[in-house]
Formats: sequence, structure tokens, C-alpha cells
Amino acid sequence: VYAYYAVGHCRTPFPNLLADVACPPAGGSLIGMLSSIADVRGIDFSKWWIFWVDERNVPLSSTDSNYKGAQDALLGRVGIPASQVFAIQEGLSVQQAATNYEGRLLGLPPSVLPRTPDGALPVFDLILLGIGPDGHVASLFPNAPETAATSGWVLPVSNSPKPPPERITFTMPAINAAKEVVMVAVGESKAEVVQRALEVQALPGALPAQLVRPSSGKLKWLLDSMSAQHLQLDEWASGKGFPRNK
Repeated sequence: VYAYYAVGHCRTPFPNLLADVACPPAGGSLIGMLSSIADVRGIDFSKWWIFWVDERNVPLSSTDSNYKGAQDALLGRVGIPASQVFAIQEGLSVQQAATNYEGRLLGLPPSVLPRTPDGALPVFDLILLGIGPDGHVASLFPNAPETAATSGWVLPVSNSPKPPPERITFTMPAINAAKEVVMVAVGESKAEVVQRALEVQALPGALPAQLVRPSSGKLKWLLDSMSAQHLQLDEWASGKGFPRNK
């Protein structure tokens, strides 16, 4: 269902799909879910543009590379032109890598990557995000200065609490400027953080997933029965006490 959701949003001319493949590509990761798109007929992959909401500052051949995970699972099996797949530049410092990535995005015409009315931020058609056990999204971690950034498109992360320590990440304002953001959480291991994110109000920055609030677009959560098992859906309709503060 997750793969087909993405497909349904990427049939229009020059769509831009921003994929967060921050989790390892094995197992139940987001990129693993999307791999079945390669088997769907009738998709014009030549019109796809692929970007990463975050990436590890490692060689593209590294097993830690999100690009490599995506290439092995999906991109190497479909006909997206190489010029429309925006991988990180190898061999740079993390600061240089972030500056380089933002510069390449800024260089795209609005016909490919639209901007907000004030021109300050990119407007992606669809951003797919996973969520970590600590509530992080992209490489925006709890109480980190990058999570609190209020401007810019791409930031360097030099001390990620998850290895490898060096990464680049989109800012929260860039994520929230998208037309649609989809949070994907699957499996029992995500049940606790899903419940916290959707039903318990955290302190600002303590649970980055709660900061994902598209300014003009839509936010949707795609869950399975295991990740949603702790949600008290019968209480949602009443509108009372949600989100709780503890």
C-alpha cells in the first residue's frame, strides 16, 4: 500500500519525490517498501525527480549510503534519468556537502522544483518520511540545533546520535513547505513512538515528528495494525484531552 500511494502521486509531469531513506535499506525500511514500485506497469519513470531529505556523508558505494540502498532496491531497476536523481556529492566535508546539495536544488528552475510565494523554500510534491524510535525524522533529532532551525533548505549534521555521525538534512521549514508529507511507520517496534507522536504533546523539539506540520499542504500517516496498536482511536472522536501533555 505504501508503494502504491507513492505511485499515485507521481504520474503527473515532472513530479518531484523526496524520499527519506534514513533507515538501513534492509528489513522493513521505507525504501524497501517502495521497491515494489519497479514492478508496477504504466509508470513513466522518465518524469520522476528523486531527492533525499537526508543522507549520510559517506561514499555512494558504502553500505551506509542511502543512495546505494535506493539504487539497489529501486532506482537501478527503473528508467529514471541519472540527471534527475540527486545524490550527495562525495569527498566533501559535511558543511561543504550540505552547501553543495542546497546549491544544486537552488539551481533547478521552478518548472522542476517550485518555490513558495516568497521564494524562500522549495515546494516538493510529496515527501515520504520514516520516524525513528526517538521521534526523529530525516536527520532532525530530539533537541538538536538543526531541528530548531527556522530558515534554509539543507543543513550539515556533524554529530548525529546515530552512526555515521556526519549527515546532511533538510530543515523542518523545507519539509513543511511540501504539498504533501506522508509519515510511514510499520511494525510493533514503532508502536510506542507513534502513540507518543499522535497522542502526547511533547516539549518543543523533544519529539521532532510533532513539528512536521505542512504550512499549506497535507500531512498523512500511513500505519499498519502493529504500529497503531497503542492508539486510543475511540477517544479521538470526542476531541477531549488530545494531545495529552503526559
